[in-house]
Amino acid sequence: MHRPSSSAAPPASQLLPEEAAVFHRNRWFGRLPEVVRHQVLALCRVQRLPAGHVLARRGDPASAWYGVAAGALSLCSVLPDGRSFRLNVIGPGRWWGDIAVIDGRPQDLDIQTQMATTLLSLPRADMLDLMQARPDLRDALLQLQCERLRHLFRRTEELQALPLHQSVARLVRRLGREFGQPGEHGLCIDLNLTQSDLAAMIGASRQRVNASLRQLHKQQVIELQNTRLWIRDEVALRTIADA
Repeated sequence: MHRPSSSAAPPASQLLPEEAAVFHRNRWFGRLPEVVRHQVLALCRVQRLPAGHVLARRGDPASAWYGVAAGALSLCSVLPDGRSFRLNVIGPGRWWGDIAVIDGRPQDLDIQTQMATTLLSLPRADMLDLMQARPDLRDALLQLQCERLRHLFRRTEELQALPLHQSVARLVRRLGREFGQPGEHGLCIDLNLTQSDLAAMIGASRQRVNASLRQLHKQQVIELQNTRLWIRDEVALRTIADA
């Protein structure tokens, strides 16, 4: 009779050890007291979702706080003509949705998986109860909002002050740090992002972003392969981004 191996993978409803470790390595989450981190993870539901799975639409009631264990979430906005474009991509170890959960107002953006994603979701009622029981979590979430606000100020300043070529280099470098995987051509960013998506993320036209990407390609800093992007020269990219 076949006996299951003791090394068999855990059920899909459980986090793999390396997936849980992603959260503990996150700078914000990792600063929480260990007992709070374990309480949060224990209350979360684990879902393994395909690319393109819609978690919430703009205007939906806020039902949960989301954490990305593997893969990525897209934050999208919808134009008056019905077209959707990506404003940001949330990677492993990061959390989203806390603002709407806390203030009880509807979602401001569409939230969907950008690729196959392992997702944690903490129901709103459980999160509010935990915040009530653990003031240190409440204070940490306030700190997280402060960090996001400062980041928004920096992004706004960049959009107004930086040349487009530098803004594109900074975006590519950020995506490489968060999602890049070593490969034969360098660091591979395989997020299925179009040039229109990249343009929306830095507030520029697709045509201008396309020209900047082609310039970086010509300089052999990156390589373009449809919706896959390779960083071939990280040092050169950092020099351009930090100029």
